[in-house]
Amino acid sequence: MKNILYVSPFPHIGGGEISLLIILKNLDKKRFKVSLICYAEGLFVEKAKKLGIEVVIFKRDSLFSNFSILWKLFRYIKKNNIHIMHVNCLDIRAGIAAWLARVPFIGHLRVVFPFTWRDRLFVQLSRKVIAVSNAVVNAFCKESSGYMSKFVVIPNAIEIPGDITPARLKEEFRLSSDTKLVGAVGRIDTFKGYEYFIESANIIKKEVPNVAFFIIGGVTHEEAEMYLNNLKRSVSKLGLSDSFFFTDFREDILSVIAALDILVVPSIEIRKAGGRVTEGFGRVAIEGMAAEVPVVASNVGGLPEIVEDNISGMLVPPGNPNAIAEAVLAIFTDETKAKALGEAGRRTILERFSLKKVIKEIEGVYERILYR
Repeated sequence: MKNILYVSPFPHIGGGEISLLIILKNLDKKRFKVSLICYAEGLFVEKAKKLGIEVVIFKRDSLFSNFSILWKLFRYIKKNNIHIMHVNCLDIRAGIAAWLARVPFIGHLRVVFPFTWRDRLFVQLSRKVIAVSNAVVNAFCKESSGYMSKFVVIPNAIEIPGDITPARLKEEFRLSSDTKLVGAVGRIDTFKGYEYFIESANIIKKEVPNVAFFIIGGVTHEEAEMYLNNLKRSVSKLGLSDSFFFTDFREDILSVIAALDILVVPSIEIRKAGGRVTEGFGRVAIEGMAAEVPVVASNVGGLPEIVEDNISGMLVPPGNPNAIAEAVLAIFTDETKAKALGEAGRRTILERFSLKKVIKEIEGVYERILYR
């Protein structure tokens, strides 16, 4: 049996953390013994512990703690006879600790963001980096094509229940039984493009008065809190407060998505100093497709690798509320199209993003490193 150490710095729950929990839960425990290190307590840690995973916290509370964490990681690797380390991002502290301990490590690249010398050093020292889409590989290697051989593309997986029972959103929010429900799901962050979803809601509402809208996602930092407050002000200014609802992260997210008539993924690309930020994959899109809910998604980042336009969903230009509204209204007015999109989306998930397929590919990466 081989010992695998996972390192996941962030304590909050997002797409990357949900995807890692699925790996931890479904990895072949007869071949791999797993442990997890995080840098803070949080919901992600709680969920990992409920899976029976050994979790150790190395707290990060100052600049000096970065060196302390590196040393603690090094000692943990040596003491626990770790054979391979899997980092759920490109955390250079973990990478250097493994390199010093002469243990092979891999990273997991899940988002397009402004890459720095630290990220490039991590990739250079790593044995392999799993990327969730070709989009993130191309973004990283745009100016450094020499790193291309370091990457292997493995999409996120999803656990698909045989039967997804829709949440009773209409009762919960006191909506009439014939109300149409349109939602956007994901943690609150500026690159999620929620402001364009709100603008599209204003257009949709004029054509379909009996409709309600949802933004479902948690806040993980101060900038996100400010962004959320701005979104709520926009809803109020547009006079949509009675039909627009904001909720925090939901444990029953697949059931919530299944209750929607349409799922919108309005992500955008944001230019920042040193690069850009956008959707590396778009986990919520595969959750919607798994629930047979028609998906309207921005044609940005990794989303076009998930959604085939007008077949398994509809792709629209990013940052274009008119295009979002047009796609939503087209689905509302054509029940046959809505049904076909939902069914094709479900087939796509079963064929391309099945849990068994993705776990097998990840285990294959481990085996090639361990037994080469």
